[in-house]
Amino acid sequence: MTTNQLLHSNVIAFVPAHNEASVIRSTIESLLSQTHKIDVVVISDNSTDDTVSIVNSIAADNDCLSLIETVNNKFKKSGALNTAYQTVDLGLYDYVLSVDGDTVTAPDLVEQALIEFKMDPLLGAVCSRAGVIKQVTRGFSEKLIYHWQYVEYAEFDRSRIGQDRRIKVAHGMCTVYKVEAIKAVMERRKASGKLDCIVYDVHNITEDYELSVTLKELGYHIAAGLGMYAWTDVPLKLTALWKQRVRWLRGGLDTLWEHGWNRSTRKDILNAGFFWIMLLLQGILLVYALKDLTRGVYHFNMMFMLVMGIMYVDCVYTLRYVQNPEKWDYIIRITFIPQLLYSWFTIVQLVYAYYLFFFKPNQEW
Repeated sequence: MTTNQLLHSNVIAFVPAHNEASVIRSTIESLLSQTHKIDVVVISDNSTDDTVSIVNSIAADNDCLSLIETVNNKFKKSGALNTAYQTVDLGLYDYVLSVDGDTVTAPDLVEQALIEFKMDPLLGAVCSRAGVIKQVTRGFSEKLIYHWQYVEYAEFDRSRIGQDRRIKVAHGMCTVYKVEAIKAVMERRKASGKLDCIVYDVHNITEDYELSVTLKELGYHIAAGLGMYAWTDVPLKLTALWKQRVRWLRGGLDTLWEHGWNRSTRKDILNAGFFWIMLLLQGILLVYALKDLTRGVYHFNMMFMLVMGIMYVDCVYTLRYVQNPEKWDYIIRITFIPQLLYSWFTIVQLVYAYYLFFFKPNQEW
């Protein structure tokens, strides 16, 4: 089936998938079950497993689904999505839904997104809430890593609520874009000479953040649809989590450097500076604490206790935003120490991302 046989809706979904045979059926079925009917295009990006055969088997019974296979794509997810934008006639649609191949959507996700667009004519993109699929964990380590992220994704939602129509990033796992806004991005790429980028900047390893910044610079709003639910897989190994997060952070720094100081980036740049100030203060506090311990002296410090108390309350309060919390989610937050360890882990990730940014110019996925 070819993509020009589609057109059953004003919304088309692009699903980039690399070796997603274990989950792609669930992803597709959740999209084909939308209350607002949509067309779906799966882009199999150099897959070597059964992804293609699974998609074709579903497409045989559903003319709203089609498949694209990339050829010699070197740019991973960005290249796969750009292939879709080159293949599909955007003039036939009003909105594009981008969904990762390991993400499952709620039945009314598209319907909720269209409500958001009706409320705000300047809205260029609206992303889903960041949910985590229930995954089977083996052993204490995987369970801890899973629930660290399960609550962390709720923190992402919490922060987006306060940012209203100017969230930092419309995340790549599930976002609906207005075609009008996508076409504006295409024109900007052409004008800047980035002819190989089409929509996504293939030279940036955090394509969703770079696209979000570009949309803001073009005058569009970026929002999170609090009624839009989607759930994705998360890494269960510390090495995989490290690689994922360092990539996110490093790509964010590259994006800020490329776009420079402007109305759309200044808040993120200031936040980057604030991180180093807070890290310095924490370092000073740690040095004084270690000196006291080595001398066998301990001073009861009301300010220290106040800061730790605020951190603890904030840590536990996030549980309010967790979807269907389990006992492990409560244990991690209420006991505080596991969450404190994860906070230090994220600090080390960001410091290392800065190291890569300054001393390793070649970006890698």
